Amino acid sequence: MKKYLLDTNAFFELISFLVGKNIRNDGYNYEDIKKGKCYISKMTELEINSVIGKYGRGEPAQWQKCSRLLSEDGTQQCNHDYFYKGQKPWKKKVCRDMMKLVKEILEGNSSLLKVNTLDVSTAVMDKAKSFMLLSFKYKFGSHDAVIAATAIENSTKENIMYVVTSDRALRAAMKEEGVYFIVPGENDNKV
Repeated sequence: MKKYLLDTNAFFELISFLVGKNIRNDGYNYEDIKKGKCYISKMTELEINSVIGKYGRGEPAQWQKCSRLLSEDGTQQCNHDYFYKGQKPWKKKVCRDMMKLVKEILEGNSSLLKVNTLDVSTAVMDKAKSFMLLSFKYKFGSHDAVIAATAIENSTKENIMYVVTSDRALRAAMKEEGVYFIVPGENDNKV
């Protein structure tokens, strides 16, 4: 049985799929993932509520000032405005249903999805610190390093843990480090 470590966005997208709010056109093969053994990091357990909240709040439509540089030396800057159409907030009921589902999943009471939470141990943190050195080359954050380190610490040659992520920078770093992962719309990748 394959092991999948869902990063925060992948966990959110899977939960969205389960409540009928598929937010990706190029989504993961959720049925295959559900057949495997799913995990999240304690980091994801912490972050998931803020992601649901972001969709619950939405973003207002607004005009914004373009700040692109038009010359290499930075002396010319764009003076145009552009319109950002924003994002409508999700209905409170959808957010409540998602929060309830997350609680049920994390407590092991959901019939829709079984997820095990992995602790952020000292070994994971040490590996994350080492993995962060790749952030000089690839643009990813420390929480992503914890996800990658969690997969590294919980994988063996016989029992690989695949990271489920759509984060390109993280995937590039994991590829360099030899971490296995899957991406939306594709099959397993060894990197």
